[in-house]
Amino acid sequence: MEKRKLTKADLDKVRNIDGFPIGTDEDIIALSDPPYYTACPNPFIEDFIKENGTPYDEATDDYHCEPYAADVNEGKTDPIYLAHTYHTKVPYKAIMKYILHYTKPGDIIFDGFCGSGMTGVASNLCQQENTLFEKKNE
Repeated sequence: MEKRKLTKADLDKVRNIDGFPIGTDEDIIALSDPPYYTACPNPFIEDFIKENGTPYDEATDDYHCEPYAADVNEGKTDPIYLAHTYHTKVPYKAIMKYILHYTKPGDIIFDGFCGSGMTGVASNLCQQENTLFEKKNE
């Protein structure tokens, strides 16, 4: 998707959604980097899904993955984890295990809440050839 300009008309499309921020339209627009990040419910999400998503079709889709059934126990002393505080932060190494299990290279990972940013850190680290983890059963 190409960069877009977030307008007041775009904000009006999502203004009634729970969680719309308290602030001026100008501030919300200034804090946004559309179409990927907006400081409000993203009015471009439908376009993003249409452009990048693939509808699941049980008859033709060959995706199959057993549930992840291993203990996930990662410490909270890693320097990247300690870079900033966040009340519900999960260690990125724990997230990496799920990403490597449930996705394949090139998949898009949607982090709808994007709280601490650890899913973004984990997905970027999963792209590196020297990742510390390997997908099981392959």
